[in-house]
Amino acid sequence: MKLQLVNLLLFSDKRKNFLLLLAEGPRNINEILDLLQVSRISLLPQIKKLKEEGLVVQNGDVCSLSIIGDILVKKAKPLLDAASTFEENDSFWSHRKLDSIPFHLLKRIGDLKGSQLLEPGLTHGFDLFPELVNHFAESSKVMLLFSYFHPQIPSFSLELAKRDFQLQLILSRDSFDRFSGDFRDTGEKILAKKNASIFVYSGAPLEIPALIAISKSALLLGFFNKKGRFEGQYLLNFESRALSWGKELFEYYTGRSEKIFSMNCSDRSSDSQKASHDL
Repeated sequence: MKLQLVNLLLFSDKRKNFLLLLAEGPRNINEILDLLQVSRISLLPQIKKLKEEGLVVQNGDVCSLSIIGDILVKKAKPLLDAASTFEENDSFWSHRKLDSIPFHLLKRIGDLKGSQLLEPGLTHGFDLFPELVNHFAESSKVMLLFSYFHPQIPSFSLELAKRDFQLQLILSRDSFDRFSGDFRDTGEKILAKKNASIFVYSGAPLEIPALIAISKSALLLGFFNKKGRFEGQYLLNFESRALSWGKELFEYYTGRSEKIFSMNCSDRSSDSQKASHDL
């Protein structure tokens, strides 16, 4: 085998999609043609090349990966998924600060493959992110992180808490200060609910994503651009592996945030000191 294996794996969409399909299991030729939406005359030469390099085995009309093919495709899949993730929304990713994504999750950025780019615009009031209402208002468990402040965040969070949904809310320090200053009563009502928790991330707002929102069926992500501005663009994904990726990102910041028990800053400091003493 030669270095041209890299070319076989990466530099033909027909071969790449064919191999990724076979990674799911053996397939009949007619089934492959139907799933990939390609003609027999265009696919057969690609299968021939892959068989010659020992990556594919054909038994009658059924194709499958060889042992070597299976190893190489499984190794290549994370790279291919990452490339697809960036290609699908290249203008979004190329202008975003990715420092807020820890390295172990950056390595799995391909888990976000298939994300939809949403651009709600700035003229919709709380419809600035209508998907947050549509996909999260009826979920029994919601995790939210905001490092910017929107005046409807307090009422939306309280509505979730009143429905006895399990709610975890992480705010940047600046967002918490706005929340506690202008919406203190709303915050106290949220904290009074046993099913709700509020955390404060003490680092700089730009060190964390602009938005993480996770329900049982949807992930919504927003990041600052490289100039440190939030442009109101979001990625929406419903895939299970994207949800798992988002939960890990949220838990990463939960572990670096302080749980608060009062919207009063002095009470928060007192509780923090008490917690430290108890430890």
